[in-house]
Amino acid sequence: MTEKKAWVTLVTESSYLKGLQCLVRSLKRVQTAYPLIVLHPDTSINISTGQPKEKTSLTAEDLESIENEGCELKAIERIHPTNKPKEYVWDYFQDAWTKLRVWDIEGYDRVVFLDADMLIMKNIDHLMNMNLPKDFLGAANACTCNPRKRPNYPKDWIPSSCAYTLGPIKPESEDTPPPVELKGYFNSGLLVLTPSKQTFEDLLNYFYNHPDVDSLSFVDQDVLNEFFKGKWVPLSYTYNALKTLRTCHSSVWEDKAIRNVHYIMSDKPWKKEIIDFEQEYDDVKKTGDQEAISLFILNSWWWKVYKGIELSIGND
Repeated sequence: MTEKKAWVTLVTESSYLKGLQCLVRSLKRVQTAYPLIVLHPDTSINISTGQPKEKTSLTAEDLESIENEGCELKAIERIHPTNKPKEYVWDYFQDAWTKLRVWDIEGYDRVVFLDADMLIMKNIDHLMNMNLPKDFLGAANACTCNPRKRPNYPKDWIPSSCAYTLGPIKPESEDTPPPVELKGYFNSGLLVLTPSKQTFEDLLNYFYNHPDVDSLSFVDQDVLNEFFKGKWVPLSYTYNALKTLRTCHSSVWEDKAIRNVHYIMSDKPWKKEIIDFEQEYDDVKKTGDQEAISLFILNSWWWKVYKGIELSIGND
């Protein structure tokens, strides 16, 4: 019997619609053989209250446009902690707990979760056949440098404790991840996993009974790192290339090696359209701001895929 496999993402508000559309187009561009399942809030009417089960800014037209991109829709109810945290590192983290729902997808032997702010640069279908021990997941290390010096990030997030500071540099870094023992903490933007009702129930039980929700600065990511401690297989950074790595870990990053860009933080590429690529790039270069230059290059990749413009990666 043929195994059933799919990509999965989560979109809870219309502010991420463009991100999702570009993710889909990037998967098509690299000719994936697998479908994309989109988890979205269930707006069907609750019989007892007469109100929608979930509120969302996503409209029926938005959902139709997602289907028109060739995606499969799956309505879900959000997951939230029993006690609301005092604050979120980023406002959009409030719905990130719901990512745990990916373990509750029935009928699939393997899924790969992708955040909707990702851009697939190369075909990574082989992750669907990645060898994982039972009850393990596959993921790439998080960068724990805090390069933008966010005051509400964990105090121990400094370059000297980051796996990418301690791990291999290019060209080895393309396929060799930092050993887990260097810094056993992964980014939850890309997750290779086997759905399991039992794992989902165990996860929810762990989450709902967590003794200190305020300690979970990175919400689902922190929960998953605690739950899967010692039970994850590391992938190289190229599968979850956090946009900040390009400058803060330039010894690791190689443009042509990137398989998947992750546009972390709140300054998403779709918030500022790039129209004249060459002129706007020249303008940014004149500032001499290396982070701004790097970010423009990565955002231009995103906009070219979104607009269907030919994209070739040079050595900028």
